[in-house]
Amino acid sequence: MVTLRKSISSLKKDREHGAGWLTLRALEILREAASLDTAESSDKLLSSLTGVVSALISARPSMVSIANYAIYYQEEIESAAATSRSPQRLKKAAFSIADRLIRRQQKYTAAAARNAVALVGKRSIVMICSYSSSVCSALELARRGGRDFKVLAVQSRYKKISYGEMALRRLRESGISGSIVPDSQIGWQAARADLVLCGADGVSLHGWLINGTPSLELAQTALRKKRPFYAVCETSKIDARGLTAGLPEPEPGFDLVPLEMLSGLITEKGMMKSDDIYKFTVRDLSGSMGERPH
Repeated sequence: MVTLRKSISSLKKDREHGAGWLTLRALEILREAASLDTAESSDKLLSSLTGVVSALISARPSMVSIANYAIYYQEEIESAAATSRSPQRLKKAAFSIADRLIRRQQKYTAAAARNAVALVGKRSIVMICSYSSSVCSALELARRGGRDFKVLAVQSRYKKISYGEMALRRLRESGISGSIVPDSQIGWQAARADLVLCGADGVSLHGWLINGTPSLELAQTALRKKRPFYAVCETSKIDARGLTAGLPEPEPGFDLVPLEMLSGLITEKGMMKSDDIYKFTVRDLSGSMGERPH
């Protein structure tokens, strides 16, 4: 379908949105695929939807949550297809599964942000890197809760885009004051911060976190300056399946940050230390994704 191909191509080329937004968009594409498909048999419908799943995974291979949701979606529709030979019924089930996963993703992204609010102290200075909707949401919640703080947004420039400036524009709309830190000044500006926060595109059980550059330099600086450094993301970004193990390197503009450099990973389940992350399994992942939002 031309419309779906354009949507997937747009997702592949998108460099202005974070992993959370792109994961939600991928799920919306799956829902659209179920709605638009005109297959006359369950087998053809299943084959068509499976093709969309593969295309989404290939579009952004380092964004683990897209792959985790897409794979879970495929498992669910395969299960539904095994009990229904009606393409109309399977189409309805596929739409419903995608819709439920959209609500699940929204709920747990919001929960991770709420759990990160406790890290933000009154009258503190928070340094952020790249653009993370989860980090921005956490800071917005902290401000609405009456906490007075300032933000130092690392410029995080890649080609013509400054992701730090994108984040700061959003935060200023919520009345949060802050300033841009040029990428070249991370080394000495980090000493001003009380807390460092970043998001995540993926978390590998091989020992690293994927996030926009210059996350690695910021993590190294935070460690030297003895500043707490936390990543905020939902557990769907944990690569329990080893999906990124074969990638030679992250996409251009992204860094690999050793998990041991993190003070913790803030998820919808609370804080996870590196040891907790290494113990995370596909069963844990599937359990989280299968939980129905209330």
